[in-house]
Amino acid sequence: MKSAKSTKSHHGVLINIFNKGVLLTGHAGIGKSSLALELIGAGHQLIADDIVDFHLDSNDTVIGTCPTMLEGLLHTRELGLIPIENLFGPHAWQSQAKLDYVINIQENHHQKSALNPVLEQQRVCGKAIPKLILSLNNPASLAVRITTWLQLQNVPQNTENLLKQRQNNAW
Repeated sequence: MKSAKSTKSHHGVLINIFNKGVLLTGHAGIGKSSLALELIGAGHQLIADDIVDFHLDSNDTVIGTCPTMLEGLLHTRELGLIPIENLFGPHAWQSQAKLDYVINIQENHHQKSALNPVLEQQRVCGKAIPKLILSLNNPASLAVRITTWLQLQNVPQNTENLLKQRQNNAW
């Protein structure tokens, strides 16, 4: 029999994007909550802002929830405390989500140019979760880059081979 579930709290914002639980991390004030607000405005769902509680479920899956006191609330420095359900409707907030990815936002991240990004991993409740690092210093919006990357996760990864085949045919 399993023991009572153990909860681990993390700083960040957990949001459901295309039915994938995405934990947004980064230094305080980097814009995680403002990014979450943009994603909620585009139809995605908030799970937790600022503090996210994680536990393993009976299937050994990492599940994220919001502390009761913060449920349905989002705080941005510019707009203050925002009641998500009141402004965006009941579909804009949900009580929990499986954690699928971590996206870390950094001011200056210099990744080597590659055809496919190299993902790091972050351990949450002892489980390795794929982590993508994004830089604020990119002209494309974070929300567009995140939603594009998530959609790419559902596409067969043969795009690099297609390019190499085209290069070989050109020579």
